Amino acid sequence: MEHQRGDDRHQPDIHEPGSPEGMSAEEVDARSDLARWISGVHAFPADKKELVERAQEQSAPDPVLSALRSLPDRSYDTMNDVAKELGLAGRGQFD
Repeated sequence: MEHQRGDDRHQPDIHEPGSPEGMSAEEVDARSDLARWISGVHAFPADKKELVERAQEQSAPDPVLSALRSLPDRSYDTMNDVAKELGLAGRGQFD
């Protein structure tokens, strides 16, 4: 007789191929788009004001500027710090 498991079945986390665990393809795209506007040589550390100014100088689109303006006023050491604050870091990827 076959033992059936009820509600205790573990379903694996589903994520899209090529996306880090815990991130959808859309989140990966959003993080990459953000990095395009604020990363560069000597980009970090930077505070919120510097990140917004850098993005404005690069003519970043409004959604990127809005995201940066929503950041708490503090210093960010890496792109990963910014991504974490905006919920774009994925589960365990950039700790």
